[in-house]
Parts: sequence; structure tokens; C-alpha cells
Amino acid sequence: MKSTFTDLQKEEYESLVMRLRNAGAKNPSSWASSEVTEGIPQFARFLILKSLFDIAKSTDDNIAMASDFDDEVEEKYNVIKDIVGEEKLLSFLTSYSKGIIYNVIGLLDEGNQEADRDKISWTLMKTDENFESTGQMIQGLHEDFLEFEDEVK
Repeated sequence: MKSTFTDLQKEEYESLVMRLRNAGAKNPSSWASSEVTEGIPQFARFLILKSLFDIAKSTDDNIAMASDFDDEVEEKYNVIKDIVGEEKLLSFLTSYSKGIIYNVIGLLDEGNQEADRDKISWTLMKTDENFESTGQMIQGLHEDFLEFEDEVK
């Protein structure tokens, strides 16, 4: 596919591969090729998914943030940890967090399910480094999230 690229597309492809590799993509060429040939903002999608995945795996940070909502969360965590063990608890919390994030991704991908009633919805948009909209919608995050762990170094 790369051999059919124009010179401009080759340059864009090579730049995307390098940026995706630097961002931790195991298979940067497939993401870059899709962006160049299909016009899908794959690098933005990759970065969002990576950030969300990192949040899901950041159980210590999530517990610390949860203390803003529940003064007893650390005490509860320690009680459960003593019963089931820290490794099992952290594994559970990571899986649970991925489930929550998958639901958030659905909200971002689908917008407001009651848009007819509410007369409002939303979409996730790609911006440039100056926060100016590129006009590209970032969609379909749910399509890659379940297997995303295989996409990141």
C-alpha cells in the first residue's frame, strides 16, 4: 500500500509512524496507513485510547482520586486487600476500571442517546497543537479498546 502513496502521503505516513512508535504503538504502520489512506484521525484515536487505558491501569492514582469522593476509601481498600490479597484486588480494580472506561468510550462515541428529547449532543473532535479544530471527528474508540493492550508496548 505504501508504494502507491504520493510523495506527500509518504512523508505524512513516515511522520505518523515515527510519532506512533514514540507514543508506544507496537504496530504503528497499520495505524499510520489507515490515517493516510482513509483520512481517519488514527493517531488521535491511539493517543486517546492509550490515555484511557493508562487511567484504567493506574489503580493507585484512582484510589487517591476516589478519596475526594469517599473519606473512607483507603480504609475500605485496606480491609478488602487484607481479605483477598493485594494482587487479586489490584487485578480486579484494573478490570473494573476498564469496564467503566469502556462505558465512557460509549458515551463519547455515541453522544447523547436522548438528543431528540434534550436537543443537544456532543462529539469528540481532533484539534491541532493550538487547540484549533481540524474538523475531524474522533469516533469508533470502542472498536479498538477491548484489544488495545495488544497495541501498546
